[in-house]
Amino acid sequence: MLEEQDIKLNYRVNISLTFIFFAFFIVITTISIVMFYWTKLSTENFQNKVIFESKNIVKEYHQKENLIENTALGLKKGIFDFTPNQNIIFAIFKTYLFSNKNFIEISYIKDKKEFFCNKNYCNSRTTIKNNKDKFYIKKRVKIDKNSFIEIKSDILSFFKSIPNDIFNLIIVDKKGKILFTNFIKTASIYDIFTHNLVDKILLNNNKFVTNDIYVKNLDNYKLIFIQNKKLLQKQKQLARNLAITMLIISVILSIIFGYIFSKPLYHFYEELDRRVKKEIEKNREKEQILMHQSKLASLGEMLGNIAHQWRHPLTRLSLLIQNFEMAYKMKRVDEEFILKFKNRALEQINYMSNTIDDFTNFFKKDKEKQIFLVDIVIEEALKLLEGRLKGVKVVKEYQKLEITGYKTEFSQVILNILNNAIDVLNEREVKDKTIFIRIDKNIIEIEDNGGGIKLENINQVFEPYFTTKFQSQGTGIGLYMSKIIITKHFNAKLEVRNSEKGAIFRIELSY
Repeated sequence: MLEEQDIKLNYRVNISLTFIFFAFFIVITTISIVMFYWTKLSTENFQNKVIFESKNIVKEYHQKENLIENTALGLKKGIFDFTPNQNIIFAIFKTYLFSNKNFIEISYIKDKKEFFCNKNYCNSRTTIKNNKDKFYIKKRVKIDKNSFIEIKSDILSFFKSIPNDIFNLIIVDKKGKILFTNFIKTASIYDIFTHNLVDKILLNNNKFVTNDIYVKNLDNYKLIFIQNKKLLQKQKQLARNLAITMLIISVILSIIFGYIFSKPLYHFYEELDRRVKKEIEKNREKEQILMHQSKLASLGEMLGNIAHQWRHPLTRLSLLIQNFEMAYKMKRVDEEFILKFKNRALEQINYMSNTIDDFTNFFKKDKEKQIFLVDIVIEEALKLLEGRLKGVKVVKEYQKLEITGYKTEFSQVILNILNNAIDVLNEREVKDKTIFIRIDKNIIEIEDNGGGIKLENINQVFEPYFTTKFQSQGTGIGLYMSKIIITKHFNAKLEVRNSEKGAIFRIELSY
């Protein structure tokens, strides 16, 4: 009872754990899918924002270019419609510089002489080459053949004002030299990226070279947008925290739901277990009834065999008694005659008594398993069937074979098979009746020359109550019980097939 309770407890624990693990697996899978799409959506969201912002930046950049160019055209028209002097030019330049905070310098260039104003002062100088290290917007408007108006505007302040909460920005020239960056101090992008990646950046325009790096062309420059790592780390940390929270909640819910949902299954198991036990009990009762019937049948066969064995000694006893009567009438009874009569009568009585002992020992129920020789069991069975085997030839091919089990049960199987073979030979009135008994390694075969079993019946011979004999001659449970004994008690096989001579019953032991 305690063992059964342990089994039920183990089952309940196992089914609860199964539900928990299953729920846990579902949640982990869900979290993984959510995290995958979270990352994917984050990447897509970043890329969409970058494309949108880059277009706005380029648009604003070109708007500033147009503003500078329009301002230069306005100056050309406003100043040089008359012949100005230097002071008038400087005064107008100063006015324009202070009215537009992004203008760095305004110049009037004539015959390699430059009159310029910046935020601090105005002066003149010899025209020099532009410093290429500077990053600014410059527009030059031609006035006549030898003179120009040139405006330089600060562009760095424009790029510095771009928010970098989503991305960081790097501006490079065609050779990869960094002209502007809002997150790192270095001179070249070769100091940041691998040569492979740099080549992709310099060769590609308006596309993502990786999931988190976008390249946008801007005149002679390239804008490199890089996903903000701090924001990315925050998103990852948020995702991890969400995953951990979901995991904790899922574990708790898995335990709760595992316990709840395991209850109906456990009740189902209990009901199933009850039904199985009920069916097992029915089968056990049925098997016990069949076993009892088999014993009764065996008892009937035993009595029949005893009758066969006793027939001859009883006949001899009858003749001895008749001889005694005749001798008495003829007055030949003397001491010597009585002594001979006594010895012969006792001889027949002892034979009959030994026959009873043989049958009793043969059918005595074993209490424990034992090791026994198969050929000895077969010889004992043949001895018991000696009366029925009159006119039947037995051909033996024995090898030594030891098995472990209940000897009486195995003897019963051999006796059932031999009795069936004898019945077939007698029913079909076979000439030269022969039974072949072979023991080879772990195989025992009993074959008769009775013509075999009909094909429509061969698959039914081991079924309970199946018999081809008259009801008064057979119960149909002998071979069924033989099959049960061999398969369940000896962990072996009992099969039947037809040969050229007749039927072969084959026992194949597993050792």
